Amino acid sequence: MIEQSLFVKDGPDFAYQKGTAASEGESGGFPVSVYRHYESSMRIVLCRIPRPLYSLNIYVPTVPPNDKGLPHTLEHLIFCGSQRYPSRGYLDALANCNLSTGTNAWTSDDHTCYTLSTASEEALANVLPVYLDHVLHPLLKDEQFVTEVYHYDTTGKEQGVVFSEMVARENGESDLLGINLDRLMNAPNSPYTFMSGGQTTAIAELTNAEIVEYHRKYYDASNITVVITGALSEGFVEVLQRLPRDIVKSAGHSSRAPIDCSLPPANQPRSKHVPFPSVDTDTGSVGFGWRGPPSSDAETVIAIEMLLDYLAENPSSPLKQRFVERPSPLASDIAVEVTGTVPSTVLLHFSGVPHPSSDEPAHDDDSESDGSGDESEEEDPDVPRLFEEGYFERLLVGELQRIHDSRFDGDDQAMRKLAERFRHSLALDMENKPDDLIQEMICIDIVNSHFSPQSQGLSLSIGSRANIFDIVDRLASKPLEFWLDLLKTWMIDAPTYHVAMTPSVTLGPQLENARRKVEKRNEAGIVDKAEHARAIAQAVETSKVDIPASVRRTIPMPDLARVTGLPHSQRLDVLTKAIGPVSAVQLIWIESEFPEVILHIPNDVPNDLRPYMVLFQELLLCSDLLLPAGLIYDTDEEPTTEERRIAYTTVVERLAALTTSSESGIGFSNENFSCGWLEELFVLSINTPREKLKLAVRWLIQALMFADFTAERILTVAQNLLSEINDWKRDGYLVAMSVITYSTAQDRPGKPQWMDKFISIFEQESVLKHVIDQVKAGKIESLVSKLNTIQGLLIASSGGFLTLGMPANGDAQSYIADFTREWDANVAKRSAGPVISTEVVQNPFPYERSTRFPVLSKPQLLHIPMPSLQASYVQLAFKCDLYRTPSPDRNFDEELSELPSLDYYALSMLTNLLHRVDGPLYNAIRGKGYAYSVYFAQCIWVDMMMFICSSASDAPKAILEMRQLIADMDAGWDEYVSDFEINMTRSSMVFENTASQATPHDMMAKCISSNIMGFESAVQSNRWRNTHLSALKKDDLRRVYDLYLRRFANPEYPAFTVVLTPPDTVLPGELGEFEHQTLEGLFKPFTPN
Repeated sequence: MIEQSLFVKDGPDFAYQKGTAASEGESGGFPVSVYRHYESSMRIVLCRIPRPLYSLNIYVPTVPPNDKGLPHTLEHLIFCGSQRYPSRGYLDALANCNLSTGTNAWTSDDHTCYTLSTASEEALANVLPVYLDHVLHPLLKDEQFVTEVYHYDTTGKEQGVVFSEMVARENGESDLLGINLDRLMNAPNSPYTFMSGGQTTAIAELTNAEIVEYHRKYYDASNITVVITGALSEGFVEVLQRLPRDIVKSAGHSSRAPIDCSLPPANQPRSKHVPFPSVDTDTGSVGFGWRGPPSSDAETVIAIEMLLDYLAENPSSPLKQRFVERPSPLASDIAVEVTGTVPSTVLLHFSGVPHPSSDEPAHDDDSESDGSGDESEEEDPDVPRLFEEGYFERLLVGELQRIHDSRFDGDDQAMRKLAERFRHSLALDMENKPDDLIQEMICIDIVNSHFSPQSQGLSLSIGSRANIFDIVDRLASKPLEFWLDLLKTWMIDAPTYHVAMTPSVTLGPQLENARRKVEKRNEAGIVDKAEHARAIAQAVETSKVDIPASVRRTIPMPDLARVTGLPHSQRLDVLTKAIGPVSAVQLIWIESEFPEVILHIPNDVPNDLRPYMVLFQELLLCSDLLLPAGLIYDTDEEPTTEERRIAYTTVVERLAALTTSSESGIGFSNENFSCGWLEELFVLSINTPREKLKLAVRWLIQALMFADFTAERILTVAQNLLSEINDWKRDGYLVAMSVITYSTAQDRPGKPQWMDKFISIFEQESVLKHVIDQVKAGKIESLVSKLNTIQGLLIASSGGFLTLGMPANGDAQSYIADFTREWDANVAKRSAGPVISTEVVQNPFPYERSTRFPVLSKPQLLHIPMPSLQASYVQLAFKCDLYRTPSPDRNFDEELSELPSLDYYALSMLTNLLHRVDGPLYNAIRGKGYAYSVYFAQCIWVDMMMFICSSASDAPKAILEMRQLIADMDAGWDEYVSDFEINMTRSSMVFENTASQATPHDMMAKCISSNIMGFESAVQSNRWRNTHLSALKKDDLRRVYDLYLRRFANPEYPAFTVVLTPPDTVLPGELGEFEHQTLEGLFKPFTPN
């Protein structure tokens, strides 16, 4: 008798379009096959994407019935063991052994998704059945609930992993805005009115029995859809057929049912003012929402997404012009979104909205400008009224009506041009992250098929957005009347809902006082503290990771040598004659339809100008251009005959039309007020369709050379940057990182001070206030002179390099020639600035790393209570310079044989081993509910070793647990570090390296960083890494433990520690003697030279 196949084909195969004409003709996009369980509605979707990584997403449609966070708490408990694999930690150990960094998950309003990314098809096949057993047949023990969800200790202090996460989130500006807007837009019983993550007061009332019942209702096999993407072989279908039948068998509990999509009652208010904890009252935010079409209506949803892009895509967009890009901004930024919920919602979020209760402090000590706010008489009369009931809404709807009545400002081609940009951006996303994009589109179909009233009784339908580029092309051909009607139907005439978020410096302490009352009540209710403590300790012990040696021996590990990377080639050409600041050209060939041009300019700006670099980087690509006569403008065939001013709106519009991205900034991984690394470079970059490359390069070079910094643009940008600092000051992680970075960047004798000090929020707040005062006082000449000097110094710099990322068949010499021709033609017309040398000094590579961490004689401990926080953040750092790169004057193979960077990789392996999911550090802190996130980090470029703990419900216990773990490792070394753990960690580190090079964009970054570090290529860099990792042994890890990691256990070691806590938090003396400081006390006054 032939056994019935477990999964059968469900409909014909189809493909998700890639978005490039050549690829559609050759392969028809990314092929998709759908398989259905032979006796239930469980489905597995296979999407073949030729990339080095494989992704697994298990979707479970879930909705919350209340605010207890049932879907979220269940998500956490899923990972604690299953019926077939009861050992806590087995799933993630298996995943780590199989070329992954572990499993993960998220909970949304209408679904929960369990994820895995790995670098091998074999590895994916090894993990799939175990993962499914955990999702469908978890243990859900009461003891696991105690540690993972909620408990309180003998002092009444509330803890638990989920609880810690939600304490940090539930009173945040963004989360509060989202849930309150959802409650305005939906009927009272709609699941969208409940907090899927859970409200802490409700989580405290939750029981494990409720979670067990919730799992029974929603987590039946018939309800789930598994989506797998990657370069899957034809034989992978057999993996599905071999899944254990009892794991994927349905118990008949279908949760498929329509959810309440009705409108809220007519008498329910459509707006609400919501306070949130803040360190200041300078700015708030306003969110608007409209009920959208069913998200199954792909064409209408995508049309609205395109419309929102037109409204707020860039600084030249209508809403940005009306609200952001103005001398008195009404907001610092606008975010837009169409959600994939049932039904969809259309969202506009205005951040950095000036709040009327703010008393503007003196900005400057300049005698001619007292900063007293006298200039406020000239400010826009809208500013003080923005938080009046309905005022902002009237402004917004009025502007939308103006756009409609002016027929998109008289541009009947506006949406056709937008559609072209939208298409290019979407195609680039399909090239760089096809798995993420396709998973997102499939998820919308899954949720709609399960919960949409229109889908009930119909079979599961997947692929509504498979032909997304055809949809965009159809929309591009629509007449203007279509777009005018769309705007009117879904925004102007539709009910508008809005939430105004008002900052409060008193709410945080009030919430903390209320929490302390709860703790006292909890403590008073404990009948027997000793028994209470024993119960918690027993729960912690029961929930520990405990994988028997016999089980460990059964865990399969794929061959690491079979892992493949993204095809590419790389060459470095050192020039015989410089192209401006360019001494060398990196040439990178990769399978991409979107060439990248990245100009890296040595940032030799002196100390007196460095405070203005943040302003300069923000102005450069969105300022007017003042083109001298004799230059080719845009697509003109003949040079201009006279000087020509190009409005900044035109600059922004043309860059948006010609590129998929254009950026300028300090160093790599740059934020406005921090720099990931290589801060001594100023970087300009564009990513563009290949047919637009020449013209895009022209615009980039002309923006660098001829940006004209006007008073209006300086004022607008400075005020929006100042508003962004307010957002940073409300984020515990960003503040802690800013404190560490600022405090450890020691001065450099004979060189400019570190750029990170100048661009820090602690310097920039007073700098930007000074700039604003100077402009308002009419003293613009000095500011413009400083910005012009920075511009001239960058143009005249030497020793930089140019990176050209090209399609596989790209002609390198033509790319270089195009850039050279544009540079030479434009630089010849500059009438001001330093003399520009064309002589090559030297090969710019490698770039020198300089020690930043100061020499400390004793520990420096800083405690900063913040009224905006309900959770704590810890960052601890000490000097640790272990990374070694090849010496330019030595034979590579000979030097590599000596393993000069072995300690760096040994410490990396040891810390990865400790903080991996369900690893020792993870369980010592997160496993006991003391914090949500905890890990170690080696920072190569700044020579630091760090311990980072975020969203902590009990920061002191988290620190002490970390210290105790490190100390316990001395005597219990073999318990923590075994050959099994080493091999498992090596596998996950191979995955990390593969993942960091899995897309064309990431491969470009790897090639760039490889040369910067002194390697000939990314291939050579990978060989350096892999040789060191392969050579690591247990003794190597012990050595770096003794030399470096043990420092974390020593409270007397000279390290720098910053702890951010809610107000009135008392740190115990055993942590050390902390200096107490207010956040505002860290901000420095600015004295211009």
